[in-house]
Amino acid sequence: MQGDVVSVDPAAQTAMVKGGKIEGWMEAMTMEYPVKDKAEFSKLKVGEKIQAKILVQGTDYWIAGVQEEK
Repeated sequence: MQGDVVSVDPAAQTAMVKGGKIEGWMEAMTMEYPVKDKAEFSKLKVGEKIQAKILVQGTDYWIAGVQEEK
């Protein structure tokens, strides 16, 4: 996924991301994603463009592999 970090919630460890279309899963939209790993969460900064993986397990999903888009 590629997107822009709109906001972060440290208490819930979630990030609101305005993301592009993810082929075979969802259209482009802004939504809140959980970030399970604290080190991954600390990489997220409001206003930053990121590239990340969305991991899915059953009905759960979360962001991983966060990289700042250059």
